[in-house]
Amino acid sequence: MRRLNYKKVFIFLFCLMAAAGTMGLAFKSLAFNKKETVSAYTNDKNYPEADIQTYVKDDTKGGYSVSRPVIHVDNIDKELEAYIKKEIKDYEMKWKSSDAKASELNLSYTILHFSKQTFTVSFDKYEQVEGKKHSESRIFTYDIPSEQKLSIEDIFAKDSDYLSVLSEIVFEELTAREKDENSQGLTKKENQLTAANFDSFSILKDTLVFYVKTDDSTKVHTIAINKGLFKDSLLDSYQSKELNEDRVKEWQPKHIVAKLPVKNEWIDPAKKVIALTFDDGPHPSHTMSILKDLDKYDAHATFFVLGNRVQHYPEVLQKMLEQGNEIGNHSWDHPQLTRLDKGKIKDQIKSTQEAVDKATGTEPSLIRPPYGAINANVREYMHDLKVVLWDVDPEDWKYRDEKKIVNNVMNKAKDGRVILMHDIYQTSAEAAGKIIKQLHDKGYQMVTISELEKVQQDRESSGIVIDE
Repeated sequence: MRRLNYKKVFIFLFCLMAAAGTMGLAFKSLAFNKKETVSAYTNDKNYPEADIQTYVKDDTKGGYSVSRPVIHVDNIDKELEAYIKKEIKDYEMKWKSSDAKASELNLSYTILHFSKQTFTVSFDKYEQVEGKKHSESRIFTYDIPSEQKLSIEDIFAKDSDYLSVLSEIVFEELTAREKDENSQGLTKKENQLTAANFDSFSILKDTLVFYVKTDDSTKVHTIAINKGLFKDSLLDSYQSKELNEDRVKEWQPKHIVAKLPVKNEWIDPAKKVIALTFDDGPHPSHTMSILKDLDKYDAHATFFVLGNRVQHYPEVLQKMLEQGNEIGNHSWDHPQLTRLDKGKIKDQIKSTQEAVDKATGTEPSLIRPPYGAINANVREYMHDLKVVLWDVDPEDWKYRDEKKIVNNVMNKAKDGRVILMHDIYQTSAEAAGKIIKQLHDKGYQMVTISELEKVQQDRESSGIVIDE
């Protein structure tokens, strides 16, 4: 962190005060310490609606530089002013009672989000007294209409189970990150998560962003979660995209959690796994038939859906997720994407993401390009979507023969393979029922693509090798 150069700051403020008449800046002395403290107001260059108030005391012992935003919402401004004055007062009590020849306090801020509905600010503090250095960050979120500071309990319905869902998501995210970052401080079983763990947050247009510290680390983990995962619990005013869009420029997190954690406690990495995938649906009867067979044998699958079909059968997608299956993007209406111009490629992918989001409240994280065709132009619009192809293709679209389809799959079925089928044909749905039973009888665990990846990671970390 950059150290405060009191001399330079004081000279800078002196020059500003001299030029205040022509620059239109308003300066005033702090009422509680007129002789030793300079207070300056300037405009926040990132948010024109906000001003910056800076308090500077140019003294080796007891010197400080403290700033806070002024957003011209009475109660919020009063609370933020009270916060920084308390920080100054606490600091002054420390250095006055010490024998140190030098001390300093730097308190700066960053506006993380500023919308019609909420305001989120992060304060970064560095303090040094008697050689003891201390750094910390604090994040506050306010509801602008009510002018009240928000806690996590304020944005969710009182009777909802949001906390357990949030705990599951955060735990999965932390444990999936680098293992040497000591990310085990938040453990569901050993250390039950409470609302206090999640009181540092911001509410964006499409996501909730939590700034989480583990119990044994000072590092802050930023975790962005798609609002759709809380569609039944997040209050309407915070669910609204319009009310929560940033006034200047909406920040887009690099990684957004778009689906609930994979609950694969039932999967044994020491046993065979295989991933069934179905393209071109959903179909109101054939897909539902496959879902019934999967449920019968506690099996999961991944469905790569077409956007123009999703819009007609949202209840089928909801059933997929309800049973623990996974949904992927298969374009809007099945063109070969590599033959389209960039604008049409973007529309094919984006429209399908939006259709699935509308039907289920969450966007896919997987994509299977029609015909497996992909090039640089296509990849440009996939963003964080993971491309999933296949290992076994029984060509069920070509051979509308149940027995042939079953034989083609079972002859090539092996641990870790991805099977391609289509859930829009009756013969495929009938064949799928038999394939699911036979794979079950042969000891296969039928998993989604994400579950397959998790099993492979578990095997790698534990040295498990499957012999067939």
